[in-house]
Amino acid sequence: MNKEDFLKKLDDNKKIIEKKVSTYYDKDYKLAEALFYAMDSGKRIRANLYFETLKMLDHQISELDVDFALAIEMVHAYSLVHDDLPAMDNDDFRRGKPSMHKKFGEDIAILAGDALLNEASFLIFDIANKNPSYIKAGRYLFNHTGYKGMIDGQVLDLRHPKTYDIDYLLNVYDKKTSDLFKACIVSAALISQVDEKATKILEDYAYNLGLAYQIQDDLLENTYKDELNILNVMVKTDAIYLLDIINAKARENILQFKKNDFLLFLVDYLSVREK
Repeated sequence: MNKEDFLKKLDDNKKIIEKKVSTYYDKDYKLAEALFYAMDSGKRIRANLYFETLKMLDHQISELDVDFALAIEMVHAYSLVHDDLPAMDNDDFRRGKPSMHKKFGEDIAILAGDALLNEASFLIFDIANKNPSYIKAGRYLFNHTGYKGMIDGQVLDLRHPKTYDIDYLLNVYDKKTSDLFKACIVSAALISQVDEKATKILEDYAYNLGLAYQIQDDLLENTYKDELNILNVMVKTDAIYLLDIINAKARENILQFKKNDFLLFLVDYLSVREK
């Protein structure tokens, strides 16, 4: 696979989600504008992970899978809306636009985040009601994005000690980023009914991919002294070396599968991005 082919697949999958989002929320409700705003833009990396893992495992993508991918993106969007709040990361911008609380106010931002998570839950219940084989996937998703997973990562980030080591940092990144990546990939594995060994290898791939993604984020930061950042625990050359090791592990994981071209290319793509 070359970069052009990869980007086309990335964009094709993104368009599937964008089309679904564009008509999903009922515009008669006052919160709809904020929900559309929260779901607007982004590369849809997590939906891509879900779709492309399904394809790799020879699962025919259905409308239920589009809904499941949408639920994943809702969970991701709610986490960003809440992360940006003044009580948390206090970010004024997201993806080149005013963050939700700057655009609509803190009250609407909190409610929009709540609504996104609630709607993701509704979607998963609706999907599982139509096809019970999605129950395990939904359970895995919410287990890894709840207080033991993604939310715990945010807590550990917000309340990190003044001095911390690489183990603390990687644990936070595992929970904050890798756990949602795992949810995308392992959900696809559960739906495709692959064996436990293959599922564990895919989970390891998602773990390494998430760590690499977050480390690359750190390397792109200009100001990080008061934040959780790998450059606060090691020099940049060592951080890049560690990133290379983690990427090598991710490649090793995914090379054990056929039709792995997209997920293999994604490893390098996420590590050379500039934003």
